[in-house]
Order: sequence, then C-alpha cells, then structure tokens
Amino acid sequence: MTLLKNQTFTGLIIKVSRYKENDALVYMITKEFSLKTFYVRGFGKANSKITGSLMPYTYGEYLGSINDDGFSYVTSANYVSEFNNISLDITKNAYAAFIVDLFSRAFEQSESVSDEWFDFLIKALLLIDDGRDPQIISNIVQINLLKVFGVNPNFKNCVVGGETEGEFDFSIVLGGIICSHHYSKDPNRVHAGQRVIYYLRLFSGIKLENIKKIDVKQTTKNQIQHIIDLIYDDNIGISLKSKKFINQLNEML
Repeated sequence: MTLLKNQTFTGLIIKVSRYKENDALVYMITKEFSLKTFYVRGFGKANSKITGSLMPYTYGEYLGSINDDGFSYVTSANYVSEFNNISLDITKNAYAAFIVDLFSRAFEQSESVSDEWFDFLIKALLLIDDGRDPQIISNIVQINLLKVFGVNPNFKNCVVGGETEGEFDFSIVLGGIICSHHYSKDPNRVHAGQRVIYYLRLFSGIKLENIKKIDVKQTTKNQIQHIIDLIYDDNIGISLKSKKFINQLNEML
C-alpha cells in the first residue's frame, strides 16, 4: 500500500455518503488519479471548513493524500465551483448523474484521466447546467465515450464503400453507417430517418464548446437515443441505475 501525501489534484465530486456519526466518504473523479474514494473526518460538524467544498457536483482543486489501495484523504479545497442548476432540477440532475456514471464506468480501470477527457466531462455538465438540452448533451457524451470502451463505430462514411454523400442508414452488425447502394449488406439495418443519421454524424465530431443552441424534435431525439442504446447494448452491455431512472422519468413526463 502506497500513500502519496500532500498531493494537489483536480476533481469532480460525484457522490457523498455519511460514514459513522460525523465523517463521510466522498467519491470523486480526478484528473491525476482517476476514481477515488476519500475519507473525510468531521464532515458533519458545524465548524467544518471543508464540508461546503465537498458537495455533489462541485469541482475544483483539492489537497490531500492519495492511497493506491483503500481510502484516500482530502484536507482542503481551492478554486471550487458548483453546478447550481443541476442540483435544483430533477431532469438536469438525472442526466448529469447518468453522464457521471457512464464516465466513471469508462475510466474505472484507468490510473488517470487526461486533461482532454476531464475537461470534456466538465463542459458537458456546464452545458446542462446552462440550460442546453440534457438528452442531446448525454447523447454526445455517449457517442464520444464509445472509443474509451474500445468501440469505434464509423459515423463518417459508408463502412462498405466509403461513400460520404447520399442517403445513409446505420448498421449494428457492420459497425457504422451504410449508404443506400449497400443497404442489401444488412437486411436488419435500423431504418433510421436521414435527420437522425445527420445528428449521429454531427455528434461524433462536434466540439462541446461550439454548441450554442439545440433544437431537435422529440421524435428525432427518441430515434437517436434508440440507436445509441442499441450500440451500447450490443457492444458494451452495461446497466446503469441512472439510465433506468431517466427512462422512468421520461415515461412520467
């Protein structure tokens, strides 16, 4: 067991659980050490100086000790920000929780998270907090995280002939889009509308910082989600409670 003391790291709080009477376990995604569980003494005490900096969906720079086996420890926080709107809205909170769960699963075996991927996560949550469509943001996250799971569908050109223009559909079996000239290669293609394929191709290459406005019809969003779910079910097969909650929430709305 190795304990690295006096470490400065950047992290996002994803969950806090009370532990014993006045202590807590803080679950955090960090750039430098990936997923860590921190034991925080005196969390529930009225005079605790760090409690307010360790709430779910706060992120910033922290100081503490990192344990490679067992609990780590966080002692202070600097430059901490929070997603206020996510905490107050059940739909935003649901999609944020799903994104964080999916991100955690994608990097659970990693020793660290690159600056690029950590910034990607924060940008996605900032967009949801700022009022952008949470379903679309989560779709973009899902598509981009596929490569971390070792899955890389071809959304750029026909997987059979390489065509980049024309009418396309998506093939789960062939692992990407296929043009109308090659539809016969997969009789079980998903039969998606052209607008749906357009968004799938767009989402696979779009930069989050370039998203200004999102206006997608609900029927189109449902088809996009259906295809992404098929890709995940067929290639990854993970089951997340946060995803089930979103499905239940959508049924009620």
